[in-house]
Formats: sequence, structure tokens, C-alpha cells
Amino acid sequence: MSPVRPAPVFPYKLVATDLDGTLLRPDDTVSERTREALAAATAAGAAHIVVTGRSVAWTRHVLDDLGYEGIAVCGQGAQVYHAGEQRLLTSLTMDRRLAVLAIEKIEAETGPLHLAAARDGLHGEVLVGPGYQVQDGPLASVPSTDRDSLWAEPISKVYLQHPALDDDELAAAALRIAGDLVGVVMAGPGVVELLPLGLSKATGLSLAARRLDTKGAETIAFGDMPNDIPMFGWAGHGVAMANAHRELKAVADELTTSNAEDGIAVVLERLLTG
Repeated sequence: MSPVRPAPVFPYKLVATDLDGTLLRPDDTVSERTREALAAATAAGAAHIVVTGRSVAWTRHVLDDLGYEGIAVCGQGAQVYHAGEQRLLTSLTMDRRLAVLAIEKIEAETGPLHLAAARDGLHGEVLVGPGYQVQDGPLASVPSTDRDSLWAEPISKVYLQHPALDDDELAAAALRIAGDLVGVVMAGPGVVELLPLGLSKATGLSLAARRLDTKGAETIAFGDMPNDIPMFGWAGHGVAMANAHRELKAVADELTTSNAEDGIAVVLERLLTG
């Protein structure tokens, strides 16, 4: 009689997943296969935590669809949100004077920028200035014809676009010109952001992990964009999607299939079966 083999032990206590380009498929849904793989990892003792550049206001509908009741890290780490209790646990705002100064310095070299700003809070609106191109989809925004209105209330981040520079060029220029005043990340196609200096997904994830009594070495993280680089640096194992930006692939511990091909599930299923 063959001995009974023990069930494999899932090697991580925390599974951290980015949303856009990672957990979400191109149609902004989460596949049944990925849902089942995450549920199996949770049943094996790991916690799943969403870590996204989206503010809470732009993330809640996704969490609700997943039946997600745990902690999520939103706004590039600025917001730690308890989905089950529907409340912010932490929320970091941006110094608006520094934001304006940074923009003035950047525009002095690059010419006029198109701007949007995310307001702080659970229901924080995204105000969109003239010329800023909002991506198609369900994410609500409020048009504004007055640039000063962007800074009228506390904000968590500023979005930049340029009529000639591409995303990589704009992010590089903003970092070179104003990187001593603000953080700069490229979070997706058409999404270059200014953040409070020193803020990153790793900042918020480390705070959330402390609440869950887990450490970076016990974490596997999935992502697709340069704003996920700090998260990969903090986590024990970083997995880049096949569709990931080249800068993230360069620092990843592993590459998986794309978000359209259940890349998260591919890795989790392998780990769950030993």
C-alpha cells in the first residue's frame, strides 16, 4: 500500500495583486479560474490583498464584485481601505503647494501639461482639467475648466499628460525635473502620476501587512507596471505578467502569462499543487 502523500503547503502567507493589467482581464473582469485559484490560496492559509494605483473610489466596485471583505491598498499606497467595514484605515494627502511648484517646474521645461487630480477621501472625485484624456470605462470623473479648482480641496495625487511626450518620456522628465519635490510613477498607458515624496505601493502594503501579521519575505506579489517595482522590492517573490512593462520584467523573480491568460492562476495553481 502506497503511503498517503501530505497535501502541499502553500509557501506564502500573503498574495498581493495589482488590479489593472494583472488581476483584471482586458475587459475589466476577473476570470473564474483566477477567482478559484485565489480562493484555494486563501483556503490554504494565505491572505489575498489588492494593491492598486486606483483610489478607493475607483476600486470599490471591483472589490464588491469579488466579494472582497479584507484590506486593500489603494492610491499607490496612500490609502489603506477595509472593504468589509467600508472605511479608510489610513489616508495620506499630497502637499498641494509642492504639487503646484512641481508642475510649474516641469512645464518650464516641457511646455503645458494636461492635468487631473484625485481628491482625498472614501468618495474622492477625480477632477479633470482641459485637454486631459480620460480612458474609456466605468471610472467616473468630473470635468473642470479652472485649473485652480484642482487644488481647492485635499488631494492624494496628480495625473499628468503631455501633447507630445509619451508616458516613459514624460515620467522620466518629471522625475528629473521635480523628483526632489514629489514622487513620480508611470502606472499604466496614459497614466503618469505625481505623489507625495517617498510614497509607493510598498509603503501601503507594508502597513497593511503589519495589520495581517505578515512580512515581505512571506509575500508573493503580482504586477505589470513600473509603479509595482517598489512592491516587488518589498515582497519575497515578484511575478510580472507577460504584458508587463519592460522595467518591471527586469526586476521580477518570475514571468507568467498575461492578464488575459490567467497569469495569476497559472502561478498559484503550480504553488498549490507543489
